[in-house]
Amino acid sequence: MRLVLMGDFHYSRMEYGSEEMLEARDQAYAIMLNSFLELDGQLHISIGDLTNRGVPEEFNYIFDRIGSSDRNFIHVLGNHDTYSIPKKDILAITGQHRYSSIETEDAVLIFLDSTKEMNLTDWGGEMDAEQLAWLQNQLEQSGEKPAFVFAHHPVYGTTTRSTMEKLSIHPDIDMKAVLHTKKGPGFYFCGHNHVNSIVQQDGWYYIQTAACLDIPAFRVIDLQEGLVTSQLLTIDHEELTGHINRFNTKMQGFTPVLGAHGEDTDWNIQVDILEFVK
Repeated sequence: MRLVLMGDFHYSRMEYGSEEMLEARDQAYAIMLNSFLELDGQLHISIGDLTNRGVPEEFNYIFDRIGSSDRNFIHVLGNHDTYSIPKKDILAITGQHRYSSIETEDAVLIFLDSTKEMNLTDWGGEMDAEQLAWLQNQLEQSGEKPAFVFAHHPVYGTTTRSTMEKLSIHPDIDMKAVLHTKKGPGFYFCGHNHVNSIVQQDGWYYIQTAACLDIPAFRVIDLQEGLVTSQLLTIDHEELTGHINRFNTKMQGFTPVLGAHGEDTDWNIQVDILEFVK
């Protein structure tokens, strides 16, 4: 099994952008999206903030291009995606589910919605009781199979910056208590904080991916013969950084993050699940 994961993409219609910014945006996002779709995988996944303001024009740009490919694409909602229109309208545009799961022969894939709806002042994460109960049931039903959980917001007290205000699922929501009902190995993939970070805690691996405008790269996740690997593959295009630098500091709603690279150990991980002990 191979999965290709996109961090916060932040495609912006850039309604107040100059002609130079708009041209650079078009070049940069075309390069990144083409590079994403060229990578082989059973699923291509956005970890949220696919768009910058969550307006239909931004969603349509992405989904029109993905729709013309043969890739199986799953979009996890991010806070920027839900700023402008109700979630039901987003799902009508994208054809996606708010949360869902896929069981394969080797693993269970779980996709969560950790976002608030049309809340421009609180970009932190939340989980309602119904979804939490559903998640716990999914984990219990997965047995010893590896569980791969995908959500936009990190779990509080795990990856880099996740203890800062509005940079995790709210700490009053005891996500760890639910996750720890899992018997076999668990991998939690998130974005939101725009910094690469990998942390192991109590049988779970928390893997956070930086925003594409900060680190133009995608995660490739493999599960083969009991070995889980996750590695960041950078986009090899000599003009991409120049295109991004022409608009990334002037784009409303996005600020480049210092230290987005993380440590070298935050890029790649390899786990032998046959030797997994919780």
